[in-house]
Amino acid sequence: MTGQVRSPAVAGKGVSRRSFLVGSALTALGIGVGAGVAACSGAAAPGPQGSEPRSGERLGAMVGLPIDEADVDRWRADVDILQEHGQNLVRTGIYAWMVAPKVETWSPNKAEFFRVQLDYARERGLAVNMVVPGAPDWAQGFEFDEYRAACTWFWTQMQDSFGDQVDLWQAYNEADHAHYQEFTPATRDETYLGEFAQMLGIAREILGRDGVPVTTNLTGWPLNDDREQEWYLVLDAIEDQLDLISIDLYPADDEDEIALLGERMDRVRERYGKPIFVAEIGLQTTPGSWTEPEQQQHVTAAIEQLRTVELWGIALYTLRDHEEQAAFGIVNSDGSKKLGFDDVMLALSPR
Repeated sequence: MTGQVRSPAVAGKGVSRRSFLVGSALTALGIGVGAGVAACSGAAAPGPQGSEPRSGERLGAMVGLPIDEADVDRWRADVDILQEHGQNLVRTGIYAWMVAPKVETWSPNKAEFFRVQLDYARERGLAVNMVVPGAPDWAQGFEFDEYRAACTWFWTQMQDSFGDQVDLWQAYNEADHAHYQEFTPATRDETYLGEFAQMLGIAREILGRDGVPVTTNLTGWPLNDDREQEWYLVLDAIEDQLDLISIDLYPADDEDEIALLGERMDRVRERYGKPIFVAEIGLQTTPGSWTEPEQQQHVTAAIEQLRTVELWGIALYTLRDHEEQAAFGIVNSDGSKKLGFDDVMLALSPR
């Protein structure tokens, strides 16, 4: 989700106007501001050796990798929660500013630190959905040709370092709304979409060179008919560069929109003939937004609705709160469970 202050005015609903403070954990990964479950009977996408999900369903959540050794216990506790509740997917991302702090400078030590953490998840049966930016922030002001070269370098380093641990690559984050390079509002005109498709083609060639699928995610806030039409505008331009389609869904507390989730995903799948991954779904519980009982009710209902349709998978956004970010988690930052934890985990459990 994009890191902007928004209001939850939802078409057709008489909800009160409460600040929707959207702060994505993906910002810290060097992706910039921009930003399960399902009867996932779509064709299984190939993954690295021994890393196929335990079943056809991909069920999981966004979990931030640890920044340092002091944060490792938190990462492992969150991975254990997913494993203990039958989940088989963790969505996460490498901190670009740590592995590539300067122009074309790679940190093998930091990369090895993250490899150890990813191994912990994989040893517990979790497939890895890796979210990556085009290039770290040092390339934000580059001209297009220089930026393309920086992305090629960075993606090559990422694939060389983590390719054998990743089951799904996501290039960029909600670049339908936040410019893939500059993180300013995206224009979505022909020029922008053409450049975006070109970059995704390069990402697919590099990140997906071992047969691992490559995707990018589209925003789902606010969720309504206009947003669905916007998905088609963007996907018509980029779908040839995607192995599957990823969409973030934020119906908030709109019961009418929750009831339409399955129909919307079916229409996208039928239009493009590709598996659909709901990369994010959640509801925040910060003061002035929604309450824990509302999160419990509406997130559970949304997941249950999505389980009625054919999807590649679903990832909850997010498992645990972080003090500096909007509270989308079903676990507090101190590890205590929110009111909706059991219901949401049950909805995400294999059936």
